[in-house]
Parts: sequence; C-alpha cells; structure tokens
Amino acid sequence: MQFRTITTARIRTLLVLTSTLLAMLASQAKPERPNVIIIYTDDQGSIDANCYGSKDLVTPGHDRLAATGIRFTQMYAPSAICSASRAGMLTGRFPARAGVPGNVSSHPGKSGMPVGEVTIAEMLKAAGYTTGHVGKWHLGYTPETMPNGQGFDSSYGHMGGCIDNYSHFFYWVPPNRHDLWRNGVEIWEDGVYFGTSMVREAKAFIDRSKASEKPFFLYWAINWPHYPLQGTDKWRAHYQRVKLPHPRDKYAAFVSSMDELIDQVVDHLEQEKLRDNTIVILQSDHGHSTESRTFGGGGNAGPYRGAKGCLFEGGIRVPSIISWPGGLPKGEVRGQMATGCDWLPTLADLCDVPLPKRQLDGKSLSR
Repeated sequence: MQFRTITTARIRTLLVLTSTLLAMLASQAKPERPNVIIIYTDDQGSIDANCYGSKDLVTPGHDRLAATGIRFTQMYAPSAICSASRAGMLTGRFPARAGVPGNVSSHPGKSGMPVGEVTIAEMLKAAGYTTGHVGKWHLGYTPETMPNGQGFDSSYGHMGGCIDNYSHFFYWVPPNRHDLWRNGVEIWEDGVYFGTSMVREAKAFIDRSKASEKPFFLYWAINWPHYPLQGTDKWRAHYQRVKLPHPRDKYAAFVSSMDELIDQVVDHLEQEKLRDNTIVILQSDHGHSTESRTFGGGGNAGPYRGAKGCLFEGGIRVPSIISWPGGLPKGEVRGQMATGCDWLPTLADLCDVPLPKRQLDGKSLSR
C-alpha cells in the first residue's frame, strides 16, 4: 500500500477550505439581525398621504415605503393623545397598563412612564442592538424617565410635547422655556431648523452603528405635522401655487416637508447599502389636530369621524407602513385589524429576540 505525501501547502489549502465552510455554516445558522427604524409621526391625519388616498398632498417618501413594504388600512393608535400612544407603542402594553393613561407634563422635573416598563429599546439592547432616539420624547422629564433611562444609548431632541422649530422653545403652557437635549444635557442650536437637525442626527446614528458592526434600533419620533406648522419655503410656495385653502395649505406644507426628511434618511440607508436589511416602520401617533394652535384643523380623516383626542375612527385610525425589502413582501395592502401595541412583539419575531417577561397586550403581526 502506498501513502501520498501531504505537503504543507496542501494542508494550508485544506485548513482554508475548512475555515471557509465553517464560517458559511455559522452564517447560515445565525442570520444577520435586521436593523430597525421606527418613524413615529405626530398628529398626522388618517388619510394624509398619497398612498392612503390623499389627492392634494405630495408624499413620495410615504409612497416609496408603501411600494417596498406592507401598508395597513386598519391600524389603530394605542391612544388618541401623544404620550399615551408612545407608551403603548414602545412597551407593547395598553397605555394605562404602561402607566401613561394621559399626557405627561412638558416641564422639567416631572416624571412620566415608570422605569419598570420594558421598552422596545431595552428589548433590542439586551439582544446586542445599538439604540438611539431622535426627536420628540414626551414620556418623562427626569433623568430616569428621559430616553437614556429607558433603554436608549443616545438621545437627541425635546422632552416636552412640542417646540418651535427654530428657537427650540416650548411656548404653549407657561412658563416658556428652552427644550433641546443631547443625552440628558441641555444644548443650544438657536436658529437651526429642527427638521435639518433631526436628519443630521439620524444619519450620524446610522453611520456610527454601521461602523460598530452592530445592528441598530432608531426611534425617530418626528414631531411633525404637530403644531407649530412650520414647513419649508419650498413646500409653502408649492401649496400657495396650487391654492389650497387655509388651514390645509399650512398643514400640507408641513406634511410634505416631513415627507422629504423621511426620504432623505431612506436615501442614506440605500447609499450605505443598509436598506435591504433595515426594517422601517412609519406610523402616526394618532389623528390630526383640530386645536386652535393648528388653526382649527388642516388634516384629513377622510370618511372617518373625529380627530386627535377623540376615540372615533379619525382620532385613532392612522397611516401605518412597514418596509423591509430583504425580508417582507413589497407593495402589499393588509386589512387586518392591528394596534400600535403590536409592534413590540412583531419586532421580537422579525429580529428573533426574546420577548420581555411581562404581560403584553400587543400580538405579533407576523404570525
């Protein structure tokens, strides 16, 4: 019997092939977890996007996400008011169970959502995600109830219900005060348009997360089209040309300004080759406002009665889209009844992470 001599070079080749095969098997056994971005708009009407039937708005960003994902026609916000809706979405629990049955104070030193609640950020962070918040919070104004105390590695935005988009002051319930924060520390960017700042911060968070090679979760609580209605000159001029009536023209300019910001961030995901493996959820927190602060209206609930603060359909039936090109169907429309509380268990399924060990009211939409 003859034995073939195995050379050193041949051994090296076998080792390389074995290592490559093992790496491939490991990759197949543990697929890369998707990134997640939740874009939670503020006071957006039930049909206020082209893909929801609006004929007088320009919303290519919304339509792009709908074309690359699933659009829900019977999505109900967890609440018809801001803080409670956000608590329900972030915890997967009815707002009262999450400790936020109504709106939280917009003044410093006032607590909000109990620290014992488990947010989407905390759930995903425990699974190795980098977590970031940009925009509105409105769930507590003490160190432990601000975003960094509720599972977010980084936070940029305002803690109260709204701000002027240039001075970053809260003017609606005295006393007037400045409200712009980074990681719990007050910062000043007087005169910088908050929409521009939010896009800057969202892109920077995405870039840092990509460099870290960890999956990321970004909660972009975009505070538009909530009052004050401060759309860009481009869109104000557009709606003046098409002669929309007051106050629809001012609301429309703010919606299209918001839509353009959303498109810029989605563009950035594509440029960084992250789009296919990033889940983007776009949803309103509740219906449009009819408050005097927003000129008594401007939004559109279509065939539905009611608006913000009301439990008729127009107050809680909201635009809602999920887009994940690498993992979900494209261009689908779903008529199943769903609530914002369903996003936490849905993301647990899609990202293959354990659910918090507590009573949840939401159910996974992926089953």
